[in-house]
Amino acid sequence: MNHSTSLKALKSILQRDNASKALLKTLSQKFNADFCIEDSNQLLLWGDRGAFVNSVILEYQEATLATFYYSDANALHIFETIKLLFQKEWEKKKIGKEVLGLYREINMIYGLSEMISEKIDAESIAEVALQEAVQIINTSHGLFLMYDADKDEVLEIAQFGNNPNSQTNIDKQKELLKELIKKGTSAIVPKERVVKNPALRHLKAAMYAPLKVKHRTLGLMVLGHEDEIEYTAAELKLLTTIALQSSSAIESAHLYQKGLKEVQDREEAIRKIHDASQKFVPSEFIKSLGKAKITEVSLGDLAEREVTVVFADIRGFTSISEGLSPKDNFLFVNGFNNRMGPIVRKNAGFIMQYLGDGFMALFPKGPQSALRASVEMHKALQEYNKERALKERLPVKIGVGMQNGKLIMGITGDSDRLDAAIISDTVNTAARIEGLSKHYGTSILLTDNCKKKLENPADFDFRYLGAVKVKGKRKPIDLYECINGDQPKLLEHKLNTTGSFQKGLDLYLNREFAMAAVTFQQIFKLNQQDQTAKLFLNKSATLITQELEEGWKGVESMTNK
Repeated sequence: MNHSTSLKALKSILQRDNASKALLKTLSQKFNADFCIEDSNQLLLWGDRGAFVNSVILEYQEATLATFYYSDANALHIFETIKLLFQKEWEKKKIGKEVLGLYREINMIYGLSEMISEKIDAESIAEVALQEAVQIINTSHGLFLMYDADKDEVLEIAQFGNNPNSQTNIDKQKELLKELIKKGTSAIVPKERVVKNPALRHLKAAMYAPLKVKHRTLGLMVLGHEDEIEYTAAELKLLTTIALQSSSAIESAHLYQKGLKEVQDREEAIRKIHDASQKFVPSEFIKSLGKAKITEVSLGDLAEREVTVVFADIRGFTSISEGLSPKDNFLFVNGFNNRMGPIVRKNAGFIMQYLGDGFMALFPKGPQSALRASVEMHKALQEYNKERALKERLPVKIGVGMQNGKLIMGITGDSDRLDAAIISDTVNTAARIEGLSKHYGTSILLTDNCKKKLENPADFDFRYLGAVKVKGKRKPIDLYECINGDQPKLLEHKLNTTGSFQKGLDLYLNREFAMAAVTFQQIFKLNQQDQTAKLFLNKSATLITQELEEGWKGVESMTNK
């Protein structure tokens, strides 16, 4: 620690630490000895200067830190106590500084690992590594160099700062750089060597670390500063850590690129295998047909089952995907499916079909497991969105619709191309219900048929939304919103206003639109994320001035799919 930090430690004992102050006062009274202390700038830290004739110097690292003035030799006991207290405080601050340094290093390693894990090329990894170095190390210039053994060249992959004639200087220093790369050690370049090296004439300090992978060195990371500073061993250690992290990531990127090449070389073989795999049918579907293996199924196999059909759709998929490349789009959808699929399977369901921005799932055990899976999917996305928020990415939301009923499951197609098929009005209705979840602004929407089939309806919380007549159906369907998949604050709001919402719906269905509008407005005002309350507020306000047809019962007619 420097002089300023040491002085702060002394002031902490004499002016801020109540326990130390109390101890010194007690010792002063016990020894009947007055004293005062001035710092090296003659600023009073304790007591009154008075007319003390005796003094002793408090030193730190052979430099005067303060002067202790006293009247009686007994005060020297107090002086020794102050020295001891100062030593303890100094050690505490030193340990604190070391702990802070370790935390800084660990945090850097974690952050760098997370950032470069998303990169699949050396250039991107190099840029991230240099950006991280700038944040934690005092530097004005940086180079990320790679050695190409096939071409016997040292290449600049990334750099920052004003590096005049960078690649030319690298070419001139190629043999020296190759030697440093081969040696594979980190070092702070002595000041005299920096000054004498023509390639470093724009710098006054420099250090480097190797990009090592097992027994090989891929290149060097070089940092420098245009001002006269002295790099420390701790800073060299940080640079070495960044370089090691980067080299591991680059090695992985090389393996990834190599893998891509191998995939291209095997495309013809994969095409032949693909021709044979066209008969693939989901294993869960096979089990539903009463078969143990895919080789046991035949064209025309079928079974009638009662299941719950669930459709899930990513909301705002266009907004999320428009800023992504086709590859990133695929990775996003694949990542979404990887999170949702296990939840479906955990709750005794299976994905029947992936639909690009969503999927259709079947739950042979009924709506209890289907609804439980739907809630868990929303909870999982809430946690996932916390990670996305840290990366400044748009949140992912889904709408879920479900229906319970009988359907025919079977194998259709021809002798050369088999496919799993479902024939049922239940599937069509479930798809319509998922579409209605957008209209009603709900996260999970189900029919009264699903709700009646629940084994333990008390496990969930619902709001009744009235009846709707969907396209292609003659009879209206009663709809319920399951609110347990909503965000915590919105869920709490809906739980607190369930009674008010039902009151508003009763008023709406009884044609008391003005009072219904007031009720729904009060609910919406409490939480403007409640889009369902907003919908009924707007509907009530609109119907106030309209003349209704005879026999109006509040059934919503949906003409769109």
